[in-house]
Amino acid sequence: MKNFEEKIYQLLKESNFVKPEDLESAYQSSLEIQRPFSDLLIFRGLITEEALSQLIAEKIKVPYIALKNKIVPEEILNLVTEDLARHYRIFPFAKEENTLSLAMEDPENFEAIELIKRRTGLKINPYFISKIELSKALNQYKRDIQKKFENIIQENVKKASLAGEVSQEELSKKAVDLPVIKILNALLEFAVAENASDLHLEIIGNSLLVRLRIDGILHDILHLPREIQPAIVARIKILSNLKIDEHRIPQDGRFKFQIDEELIALRVSIIPAFYGENIVLRVLPESARPLSLEELGITGKNLALLKNNIGKPNGMILITGPTGCGKTTTLYSLLNILNTSKVKICTIEDPIEYGISRVNQIQVNLVTGLTFANGLRALLRHDPDIIMVGEIRDEETVNMAIHSALTGHLVLSTIHTNDAASTIPRLLDMGGEGYLVASTLNMAIAQRLVRRICQSCIGEITPPKEIVNHLTHLTGKDLSKQKFYKGKGCEKCHQSGYKGRVGIYEMMENNEELRRLMLTKGSSEEITKSAIKNGMITMLEDGLDKIGAGETTIEEVLSAVKE
Repeated sequence: MKNFEEKIYQLLKESNFVKPEDLESAYQSSLEIQRPFSDLLIFRGLITEEALSQLIAEKIKVPYIALKNKIVPEEILNLVTEDLARHYRIFPFAKEENTLSLAMEDPENFEAIELIKRRTGLKINPYFISKIELSKALNQYKRDIQKKFENIIQENVKKASLAGEVSQEELSKKAVDLPVIKILNALLEFAVAENASDLHLEIIGNSLLVRLRIDGILHDILHLPREIQPAIVARIKILSNLKIDEHRIPQDGRFKFQIDEELIALRVSIIPAFYGENIVLRVLPESARPLSLEELGITGKNLALLKNNIGKPNGMILITGPTGCGKTTTLYSLLNILNTSKVKICTIEDPIEYGISRVNQIQVNLVTGLTFANGLRALLRHDPDIIMVGEIRDEETVNMAIHSALTGHLVLSTIHTNDAASTIPRLLDMGGEGYLVASTLNMAIAQRLVRRICQSCIGEITPPKEIVNHLTHLTGKDLSKQKFYKGKGCEKCHQSGYKGRVGIYEMMENNEELRRLMLTKGSSEEITKSAIKNGMITMLEDGLDKIGAGETTIEEVLSAVKE
């Protein structure tokens, strides 16, 4: 695929679709940080995935196909095996008489075309599809994973169970037996296929309950016999390099798991509950490209504000919101945009969720005394240009972050408050001096995650009058022409009406009026009024825009902003 990436570079160079300086910067960065060139173009916001795909399709003179909401019949999928489809990066999506339509990441791969022609006895009509769209389409081969998953569990659960007390040696042997390996692999593969962010294994009564968090909502998946729990826990401990004979204290670790061409990192947390050890696995797809700011849901005025502020050489950008609202994902997207050969980026995190090439990442370790503040102090001696601090949670870290911003560094971090305006009183409460906060804070971003409407079953609706009146009261806007949408529920979204999540944001940029309020220790309400007067879009207003664009529902937005 390296040759194909070079073709994209030459194509864009000839077309002048991207500014020459931006194009060269992205191409050099792709070589230096070993990221696909097309990925860098998209998450830096230089071109959209669809525009790039159409440009490539026009150049190589094949039609472009987007398969976002198309469900391909089983009989067409079966014409090309999953192994072949993944190996050659192709996907069959339609058949007319003796012609098979084939979506291809590289339509000039004549070896793949000839092979499928021989295997099927059909003429091949190649189409170009983007890498991301193809990966999503290939997941259609996993449609029957529920059935395969249940069969694997049924076949192996009795073999993996342990009766009564067993020795540590017996437990260790059982953990590397094929039945236990098959069960855990099936659980992980199912979690990835369902786009789960977390896999929970908890003892409830006489059973081991398996739960998945999908789009922020926990779902009970199945109950396994309690006797299987020791072997599953031991297996996870072995993979995570944890103490298999330690059952009294919490343990944290991580391991990696390969599913087809996708590499998955799993962050492990084990706690000793009353009835036995419970496990939570955070699922982190390593091979997925970082999301662009637009894909995160940052658009329009907010996008321009953020791009302007991450281009500044120093100061602080703070992201705020409750646990699980996507703060770290936003930080990683910003780091990937800023990651070039011209700057040195250092981070102090707890935990490190994703490894980033050419970024110096440090893991907090309280046992050895490596805190956020101590780590930040050490990083300053490494001559960084950009510093990312996982979280500001105490006076020492606040003052170190302010000092870093004052001495010419761009500091990115998170802080726990409910909205953007509350960031300032929080910094002051933690010991930050008003005049120093005023001179170093570039912007504060508050965010929440809302579920995205499934685009396969979306439909326009008329919500109850009282809800519209409530929204009108909150925003003070005339909503007579506002459009509202909802997902009806279909096979793709498991009848929920939702698939995926998108962010809603509140971006408060610092200005003279806000600086005066910081010096006089103004309240959150005063800061909010000032920011809105100066053009800040509230989270509720951003949510309203996304409702009108058919991205989410009125219920999701009202629930997220707690109005």
